[in-house]
Amino acid sequence: MAAWLAIEGRRITDPAELLTGLAARLDAAGARLDRLNFSVATIHPQLVAWGCFWRRGEGARVFLGQHGAQNSEAYIGSPLQQVREHARLLRRRLEALDEERDHVFYHEMRAAGMTDYVAAPLVFGTGSLNVFTAATRASGGYSDADVERLEALANLLAPLVEIIEVRRMSLGLLDAFIGPRISQRILNGQVKRGDGDRIEAAFWYSDLRGFTALSESLPAGELLHLLNDYFENCADAAAARGGEILQFIGDAILIVFEIKRPEDEPVVCDAALDAAIDAFASIAVVNHRRRHGGLREIEFGLGLHVGTVTHANVGAPNRLAFNVVGPAVNKTARLQSMTKEAGVPLLLSKEFAGHIQRPLRSIGHFDLRGLSGPQEMFTLEKEL
Repeated sequence: MAAWLAIEGRRITDPAELLTGLAARLDAAGARLDRLNFSVATIHPQLVAWGCFWRRGEGARVFLGQHGAQNSEAYIGSPLQQVREHARLLRRRLEALDEERDHVFYHEMRAAGMTDYVAAPLVFGTGSLNVFTAATRASGGYSDADVERLEALANLLAPLVEIIEVRRMSLGLLDAFIGPRISQRILNGQVKRGDGDRIEAAFWYSDLRGFTALSESLPAGELLHLLNDYFENCADAAAARGGEILQFIGDAILIVFEIKRPEDEPVVCDAALDAAIDAFASIAVVNHRRRHGGLREIEFGLGLHVGTVTHANVGAPNRLAFNVVGPAVNKTARLQSMTKEAGVPLLLSKEFAGHIQRPLRSIGHFDLRGLSGPQEMFTLEKEL
């Protein structure tokens, strides 16, 4: 087992594949194990932990523990909590359990036909203490030698799981803070200043109305709640239609709907418009709740445009960021800034409107700061 983990196992990056391979080697070595599991505490905005479990006859799959799971009845008093808190191996024979004193997890294991259960510390090089577990249906359960081997196996497995966790944590944090599109570029090696390419896309730029006054009048907690309601509903609407947030700029959001082929322009623009309509609809529901709670409503303007920009790594030598540069983004922002003056929450550029088949109406030609000549703008014929 040690040789397989050190030579072949360390090349496996998929946790389910690692546990499946481990189970096969344990079977070949004569170890009768019917349930394997590891659980790893992690740093992630949505997850407190993740892990992987394998069941004989069912295979392996990854599970995710949301923040708050550590306060649930399923966790409190469980063997996972005990191992994490006391940093020592736990072994429990399952033939005879106390209905009141033993955690419900043990009863579930016995109901599944398990006879013996071991939970061992899975200690990473950082000192982080995680958990590896193994259960068997074998008559008589484990011998003392089996328990020693399982504890040794946990020590051998820990470095491999740590490698997987570091990659998952890095990807999770990159995705959460800079988005999956940019995180993949960074991991693929686009890390030098100036790295980037040209992309064609539909662009969304939205901005809260009256944010300066809100920031001066609302308590910090209430202001952050309002911002998060606005960000979350816009992000969800865009993601459902293929959009990705490129930047939060104060109270503004820049979202890109990439067009990979010229013939996809109408479909992508239509998806971006649907996303905008969905966002206004979901914010209307949020505003209904906010009104009943005596809270300030969320109002925002949104501009949509289509064009080509440079998406590149820019900044100072030791502080870089991927950014989009080009007149298409500037025009999208200017469209948004005109929504209040035009008296509509949504404005489309002439270029964007040219790809839309549903009814639109022109609101006229306007001068936009930084752009030459009057620009025709459109909105939906039916008001939002």
